[in-house]
Amino acid sequence: MKVLVNAIPLVGLLTGISRYVRQLYLAFEQLHDEEVIYFDGKRALNQMPEQADPVKWSRETAAIWKLPDPVVFALRTANCLKFETLLRHVCRHRQFDVYHETGFVPAAMSSVPTVYTIHDLSLITHAKMHPRERVWFYDFFRKRRMHYADHILTVSEFVRTEICEILSIPIEQVTVVPEASAPHFCQRTPEAIQRVRRNYSLPQAYLLFVGSLEPRKNLPLLIQALQCCKIDIPLVIAGWEGWGDKSWIDMIQGAGLEERVVFTGYVDDETLACLYSGATAFVYPSLYEGFGLPILEAMSCGCPVVCSNVSSMPEVAGKAAYLINPSDAEELAFAIDHIAGDQDIRCQLIQKGMNRAAEFTWRRTAELTRDVFYRVKMGDGY
Repeated sequence: MKVLVNAIPLVGLLTGISRYVRQLYLAFEQLHDEEVIYFDGKRALNQMPEQADPVKWSRETAAIWKLPDPVVFALRTANCLKFETLLRHVCRHRQFDVYHETGFVPAAMSSVPTVYTIHDLSLITHAKMHPRERVWFYDFFRKRRMHYADHILTVSEFVRTEICEILSIPIEQVTVVPEASAPHFCQRTPEAIQRVRRNYSLPQAYLLFVGSLEPRKNLPLLIQALQCCKIDIPLVIAGWEGWGDKSWIDMIQGAGLEERVVFTGYVDDETLACLYSGATAFVYPSLYEGFGLPILEAMSCGCPVVCSNVSSMPEVAGKAAYLINPSDAEELAFAIDHIAGDQDIRCQLIQKGMNRAAEFTWRRTAELTRDVFYRVKMGDGY
């Protein structure tokens, strides 16, 4: 089988969707008798393209977001239409069995069966937490492109239910294939952890948050919880600056917590694995997730997890995390104090977390994805 993949996420920052595409196809390429071709918006490539330089990508993205929303919407629209034109050209001149759409919306292309991955519906359910131009773009093209998808993949039962209810898609047209922690997320040696601690001047005990700094991640609640904690422990916030209101940074200064909050910015995977491995707890009070991959990454590195009890997070964490109400700062503070102050609880969560993370593998994700591709190619059951 020959699969054509939208590789645009692969040339951006290694977060969310880009991590999904990269890990899925690293595993997919190990399966027998499958050929993967990557379309980067210009060319069909036989090899996976390189990820963007984080500094350059962040600078260019920040510059674009300084433009008026209508201008950014127009640029997105022009790029999308150009992408579709070049994609159709590639498909006219080469034979493919399946096209895997990994971007925001399916492409207007019907010559090859399309499988479309939807990670979440936050652009509908939490539209006010996204840049306006992104919501405009998604709404405009979703209404005009959804019928090009022959089948939909998604990453959790939670999102599958949302897709069926909100988009009125028959349940048999949506298949759940969960994500997994990348193999390099595993416990690091004490020496490696200590090197990272020294780089960021961190003490032995610290809390860790990982993710783009955007409204859905609920960072104001995390700062409030830090104020409520009985234990005096710093918080490390790792991730690129994202978008949206940053008034919670003023909360840090107003509460006199400047010395207890460390911003690392975007970090590479080796540094991230060391941060996970050395943290007292990973705290993730997100308001909405389609999957919540950092939960499994932290568990794989032997880090106890505190996460929200909403959307997909209980489904991913199972019984291996401390679940909290993402609107209750005192409940989050209690969870932090409990884990930081009770070594037995912490050890139990570490073991449960590692067992839970081991239930998810990218090999299994690739196999399940391949099964969907074959069924779409054959027109069997869809």
